[in-house]
Amino acid sequence: MSTSDDVIYDCAIIGGGVAGLTLAVQLAQSGRRVVLFEKETYPFHRVCGEYISMENYDFLCRIGVPLAEMELPRMTRFTVSSPSGVALHHSLDIGGLGITRYVLDELLARLAARHGATILEGTRVTDVVFADDQFSLTTANGGTYRARLACGAWGKHANLDSKLERPFVEASRKERQFVAVKRHLEGVDFPEAMVEMHNFKDGYCGLSPVLGGLTNCSYISDVRNLRAHGNSIAEMERQVLMQNPLLRPYLEAAHRQATPPIVISQITFRERSTVDAHVLMLGDAAGTIAPLAGNGMSMGMNASFLLHGLLLEFLEGRISRTELEQHYTRTWRGLLSLRITAGRLFHQVFGMPWLTTTGIQVLKRLPFMTNVLLKLTHGRAY
Repeated sequence: MSTSDDVIYDCAIIGGGVAGLTLAVQLAQSGRRVVLFEKETYPFHRVCGEYISMENYDFLCRIGVPLAEMELPRMTRFTVSSPSGVALHHSLDIGGLGITRYVLDELLARLAARHGATILEGTRVTDVVFADDQFSLTTANGGTYRARLACGAWGKHANLDSKLERPFVEASRKERQFVAVKRHLEGVDFPEAMVEMHNFKDGYCGLSPVLGGLTNCSYISDVRNLRAHGNSIAEMERQVLMQNPLLRPYLEAAHRQATPPIVISQITFRERSTVDAHVLMLGDAAGTIAPLAGNGMSMGMNASFLLHGLLLEFLEGRISRTELEQHYTRTWRGLLSLRITAGRLFHQVFGMPWLTTTGIQVLKRLPFMTNVLLKLTHGRAY
């Protein structure tokens, strides 16, 4: 049994994705005692579009990520198509970089550790209790940890959501459910500067280049597509996704590869709260981010940046816990809620064949509208 009863951390972070890791890096660089729990062991793959908007470039460089030395593919154009293959091509003024989570997450974890953060890999938190103005965290191996602050960065869903009795959990069980799938394609002729988004019935698929000459192929589908094809990913792809002629060649290439895809299910897009039981949420835990909201990695990192400053104010005694929670909620909503709402609305439209086709045809005639929509789903440098 591992235990840390004699130590009180300034902050405990549950979840080691980009939101939790960048927060851990910043707190450690500020000289704060921080512990981060990640149930997996780095490096590992995650279901993710692996596209980082350039709005995050300066931030990542400031905290020590050597982006300029990594020769990452830079994306400056995008294509979106309807299920029948009607396509819109447009410039992507803000643009982004492609990097796998396999590389990025481990890089951030090691960076946080070098600055003094305690990174507990292969460690799942099973309970969080707030009492006497501090948190007690219990792990699956029986360890106990204490911290003045606790932050939830565990992603789209976790057992802790139910443990903390978060309001969205029960309602989500009655909502439309989605499944997400990711592959890395090798040897496909994909243009390095391009992001592509291809619709199919009740879903959409994104493609973009990532480090190492790979192409990220990630899609999200209504779970009914999967059930209708015997819960077979391959059969659903053949019968549904490949009906889009622009998407078909990429999936045919995927089926020739031996590596199986990564799959997650039970995804919903219901609005969530930023604070529950005094735990401060960020990333998908604060509001599941539709892929069309710009990108979840950027928004998670942006939330970690604004939360870091507020946590320091609390730890230095300049604001109370109540003020911290209220200020974070207001700031988070002001910064990110419009992007999440816009992404959710686009998500509802994408995957509807006739509406997607009509929308693309309109946007082809009104290119300035495409620029407006892009601004809704991207933020500014910080």
